[in-house]
Amino acid sequence: MKYKVLKSVCHNFSHSFVSFNNYVDDGYVIDDLKELARKATGERITIVWIPEQRQSADLTPRILKSISYWKAHLNRFVEASGSSLDAIQEFTTEIYLKSNKQIAVEGRLTDNRGRVYRSEAEVYDF
Repeated sequence: MKYKVLKSVCHNFSHSFVSFNNYVDDGYVIDDLKELARKATGERITIVWIPEQRQSADLTPRILKSISYWKAHLNRFVEASGSSLDAIQEFTTEIYLKSNKQIAVEGRLTDNRGRVYRSEAEVYDF
């Protein structure tokens, strides 16, 4: 089991989820996430991938539907990267509004040894 790929898993999965490739029910999931982040005024919108738990009630039906699609493929994604879900203790993606009004995405993954991997970037509109 490879641990060194977990930072890449954290980054790639989180940022793919908020990309323009995530299109569900005639709309982009990132549009819903940006709207929620703006309404949250600094609070973080958290999507919990691991451990399995109920998502926040604030999420739209489009976001929830997308999460279920992405969760179904998480195991295959991690294994294709060279690791295993057994190596992951916790994995979340957070979307929030920064003080400069930019939307940011942060992936946070904790492995089964307690090491934390973080990936953060801003979301850009075209």
